[in-house]
Amino acid sequence: MKTKPILAVLTTVLLALACLLDQTARGGAQPAVPAAVPPVVPPPPGGVPPPGDQPPEEVDPEVEKAKLEAKKKKKEEEERKAREDAKKKIEAEEKKMRDLIARAKVSKVRAVEGDFLEQYNLGVMYSNGIGVPLDYSEAFKWYQRSAKQWHPEAQYALGSVYYLGQGAAKNKIEAYAWWNLAASQGVRAAIVDREKLAQEMTNDQVTVAQRLARGYIFEKEESERFPKPGQKKIAAKAVPAPVPEPVVEPVPKKEPEPAPKAEPPVKPPVEPEPNSN
Repeated sequence: MKTKPILAVLTTVLLALACLLDQTARGGAQPAVPAAVPPVVPPPPGGVPPPGDQPPEEVDPEVEKAKLEAKKKKKEEEERKAREDAKKKIEAEEKKMRDLIARAKVSKVRAVEGDFLEQYNLGVMYSNGIGVPLDYSEAFKWYQRSAKQWHPEAQYALGSVYYLGQGAAKNKIEAYAWWNLAASQGVRAAIVDREKLAQEMTNDQVTVAQRLARGYIFEKEESERFPKPGQKKIAAKAVPAPVPEPVVEPVPKKEPEPAPKAEPPVKPPVEPEPNSN
């Protein structure tokens, strides 16, 4: 009578084992067990601890104070050096300006005396405001005086004044005439600008400008022949005729000389034959 409950228990155990084996054979997944999460430890009040849970290094207040002092001293030194550099730059500019003003005074004295080099320099100073106030009219005056004494750069500058209308009314004919004179003395910029200006002018205007340039040459020659009282003698310099292109005169062809007439050959006299009788 007691064997029935035992058989029932064994049967139940066998059925459970069979179900377990069948589930394993079919690859049944076992429920995943979540990984253990480490507990979050709050940082200490002094700050985040260094990696490896090492205790923070102790900061020496004297060392930190020395570092701050060094940074402050370096900054002050840089600021002092910058102020000194700025001061030196200002002093150099002031000295340069004083020198230019003094140079302009000397140039003006010599220019009034008739020095054509200083007249040109003074014109450059006035046209750029160097050592003197910017004044295109004064620049034109000194350029003109130097150009009439045959300074090539002054002639080119005077032509530029007439072309741009700075200090004088625009006048292409005057500009061409003075650029033509400067070009005849070898100023390359004048040669280029003269050719460009010729494209903006009519043939009649170019002809008038060339005549005007020849008139200036005549005035120069007359001033050298009959100088005014107190006028400095201009250095003699051969100036070619201010024409756009050199005119080559054709060489006359020589006519061939007539060939001498051939004289007839002289025949020797014929002696008479002796008579056989």
